Amino acid sequence: MACWIFNVVAPSSSAMIPLDGQPADQATGPHIRVDNTPFERGQDKEWLSKRYHWWIRDDWEEICSHDEDGNPSMGSWEAVRGAANDGCELKVGILNLWSHLAAREEEEVQHEVFASCGTQFAHVDGGFFGALTTPTFMVRPGTPLMFRDDVIEPGWLLVRTDGRVCRQTLNVLTFEWEQTWSRYAVRWFAR
Repeated sequence: MACWIFNVVAPSSSAMIPLDGQPADQATGPHIRVDNTPFERGQDKEWLSKRYHWWIRDDWEEICSHDEDGNPSMGSWEAVRGAANDGCELKVGILNLWSHLAAREEEEVQHEVFASCGTQFAHVDGGFFGALTTPTFMVRPGTPLMFRDDVIEPGWLLVRTDGRVCRQTLNVLTFEWEQTWSRYAVRWFAR
């Protein structure tokens, strides 16, 4: 998995994470690295550009929001299910998803993580809706945002309207997949 990471105020970065299932004798070596200066060296320097173009769409509509226990403050899980049944594209905004990556002595940085949804599930008998996100690359929140080997988690999320979120992430130091269930406030959007 090759990830290109950039932020408006943080340096551009890249991370290379092999997912071939082979043992990692040097898990912090050149195969798993975060490079905070990808433009400063290498043959790719000539064709890489530091000029970014941002494309946004303003046609997203918030259709449901709920707290970490799934109690809706607007909309309902049925509204999310209805949008999915109508063929709408879905995305989620998850409040403070990356807080677990912050060191205990650091002040928590309030944040909201947005991810596009892929496969979706309506649990009619359970009364909730769930969706798998596109791949995520979690980085310890901070100002300025910095990318280091020990505070990144590539993976996927399973987000549900009952407030439960499953993080399926790769520990880049051990190459072990980890599954963690937590509860978060979530906003659901459709277009």
